[in-house]
Amino acid sequence: MATFNNAKLIELVKDITIAKLSSNNSVASDISGKDTAEFMQAIYDKLVELNNKDN
Repeated sequence: MATFNNAKLIELVKDITIAKLSSNNSVASDISGKDTAEFMQAIYDKLVELNNKDN
């Protein structure tokens, strides 16, 4: 299986985050911003882990 570079992983994180936020009726606030950042970091970390397993 092909491995992805960092730019592609970030693009995937962005796409996943947009999909999640689009399906959620959240309001912009400090708390939701922090939650979103934590969500994005968790997704990125998991994608990096899965990407490295393929090597």
